[in-house]
Amino acid sequence: MNTVSFSEEYVFNSCHSYKRAKERAGLPRKRAERMIELARTRGMEYTDCSWSIDRHFLEHKSDEETKAVAYNGYCFILDRETLACITMFALPKHFGKKKTFYGAKDADYRQEYDIAG
Repeated sequence: MNTVSFSEEYVFNSCHSYKRAKERAGLPRKRAERMIELARTRGMEYTDCSWSIDRHFLEHKSDEETKAVAYNGYCFILDRETLACITMFALPKHFGKKKTFYGAKDADYRQEYDIAG
């Protein structure tokens, strides 16, 4: 019988995060664990964003207990203390792209993320 030993640094992710990884990204549990680990180490927080709309999007998803991290086209919601993944979802299509919108679309994005014009 195989025994699994965990180091003190090992973080337990929620079952909900594995279900969402399967549902939204089609990842089995092992690949989901690997992707979550990479998101923890390589993911981009709102302080790392160069575009204000992206920064406001991630800042809006973060709060005092959780933080949002963008990695590989997905947003991972992590617990601030343990860094355990709570859930994940796909980022909007406009995330990470230069915003050169004019007219009504620009106003819609500004209103959605409460950005002063």
